[in-house]
Amino acid sequence: MGKRIWLAVAVAILFAASAVAGLAGASPRHASDARPETVTRGLDYLHSQQQSTGDFGTSENTIWGILGAVASGERIDSRFWTIGGTTPFAFLQASDLKKEATAAGVNAPAYYSLAIMAYVASGQKDALATAGTPAVDLLAELYQYQDMTDGSPYKGRFSPASRNPTDQAVDTTAWAILAMAAAGGDQARLAAAVDWLAGQQNGDGGFPADQYSASSNVEDTALVIQAFVAAGKPASDPLIQGSASNPGARKFLLDNQRPDGGFPYVAGGPATDGTSTAAAVQAIVAMGEDPTAWKYGSTESSPASALAGLQLQTGAYQDSTGDASTRVTLTSWTLTALMDKPFSTYPKDLGTKFPGFVSKPQITSARPADHAKFTGTHSVLIQAKYTDGTKPGRVGTGVNAKACRVYVDDAGRTSRAKIGSSSLRLQLKNVPNGTHTYKLHIVDNAGNAQELTRTFTIAVPSPTPSPTPTTAPTYTPPYVPPSTAPTPSTTLYPTPSDSGSPYPDSSSSPAPGTVSGAPIPSPSPSSGLAAGVTVGSASAGGFVGAMLLAMLPIGAAMSFLVISRREHALGGAGEGRVLGEGGSPWDRLKHRVKNLKDLAKRAGR
Repeated sequence: MGKRIWLAVAVAILFAASAVAGLAGASPRHASDARPETVTRGLDYLHSQQQSTGDFGTSENTIWGILGAVASGERIDSRFWTIGGTTPFAFLQASDLKKEATAAGVNAPAYYSLAIMAYVASGQKDALATAGTPAVDLLAELYQYQDMTDGSPYKGRFSPASRNPTDQAVDTTAWAILAMAAAGGDQARLAAAVDWLAGQQNGDGGFPADQYSASSNVEDTALVIQAFVAAGKPASDPLIQGSASNPGARKFLLDNQRPDGGFPYVAGGPATDGTSTAAAVQAIVAMGEDPTAWKYGSTESSPASALAGLQLQTGAYQDSTGDASTRVTLTSWTLTALMDKPFSTYPKDLGTKFPGFVSKPQITSARPADHAKFTGTHSVLIQAKYTDGTKPGRVGTGVNAKACRVYVDDAGRTSRAKIGSSSLRLQLKNVPNGTHTYKLHIVDNAGNAQELTRTFTIAVPSPTPSPTPTTAPTYTPPYVPPSTAPTPSTTLYPTPSDSGSPYPDSSSSPAPGTVSGAPIPSPSPSSGLAAGVTVGSASAGGFVGAMLLAMLPIGAAMSFLVISRREHALGGAGEGRVLGEGGSPWDRLKHRVKNLKDLAKRAGR
């Protein structure tokens, strides 16, 4: 018995899980899904429209910018939407909202309704009673435009006081219901507004912008469907699904879908209208259906594909093909629809928060590096790579190569650079020594810009001049004038004269014991110093030569004495006398050697 109970419990759990899974499967988008590229491109555009004061140009644009960004998974108080320390919500809170609402041409109750929704989307529901500067109670201001007269056929209707009460009455009342549902407004007023709105449905199932009997249009019909669901009506309500007497609002939308999957503004309209298509997508989601299943006939055209066809390269959405009047309001409304956020639940339920979208292009690499130094060249190559998002849910509009700029030392060099959608290249030549700056200005198609500034230094050493080769000077001895004195002869016996006499005349012969001729001049000190500076070995050679010259007179005198002595000895032999030395030849030799020694001693003195 216990096993049967556990088996029954297990089956019940499996059944419940299957039911939950089925309900989850019916949801057109899971919380973990990444944002479509059409949404991130639209966020790229919204970022480009944000002003330095945090707003989007006007208070109405700022209201819509908040609604579109938060619906896309952004949080408007994050750093991604903070400019100059101001967020879009801070701009609204500093604005005179009552003055803005009552300005000429403005639908005051519709303005207050959207402002209430923007405050709720910003997480500032508690500030509704003190909104703007000066502070006003937004709900109280809205209620002033509702007819709550008992018994009146217009009880519950919201209409702008500055216009005919019937003008935009349906549209205005639908917005008021959505605002009260988001902020938790007065339930009696909410119920009265729903009752009046239900009585404005036309026979074709659609709703007009003004009131009953005016022509139905897709935009207001889709808006009323969301208002009914927000007020608590089920999607099966006859006003939505139809009855025997009325086709219902859903049938009106389906009958007016165009071949491209989109919707016109008026029934049978010739062109797809961006605002109407966005509202229709929200109504489809509010009814619990998947917009991608709403294909025209057997084609693959859906409302989402029709909206994609209306997106410009800037990321903005246009109301119709060829319409140049792009608006923040339309783009924001479209983003809300593409994120499957009907106003029936949004902004009361903010949904999934995504990482903040980085709108500016990202420069992934750049060279030269900051403070780079070049010491061997005057040529510098500037290179950079960049992207406008590559991850799912973070893809922007792409880099606009024609809008990118390159500056070197504050001078434009864009025309000389090769700039593409993902990289650029600029070759600099003959860059002078010194510190230089280059700046890259990268712009995406939405107009968001990213800048990078870096410095580099050229410090190429100046070339050293090559030395000119010099030839060592050749030493030239100092000039010495020739002496007039006769050159001394080193020969004791001159050669025979041309006369044929074997000896010179006795009258010209020098006296015995004297030496004729001029003295030899001593070497010049300057010549010896010069020789020593030029070549080192010449100094020693000159010293030896001088010594030999100085000894020549001494040697000549000694030779003269020896020869004279010999002639004296031989003179007696010529007269027949016997030599004074007797004995053997050896004895005579020794005697002569002795005599030579004695002679040398006398000559030395």
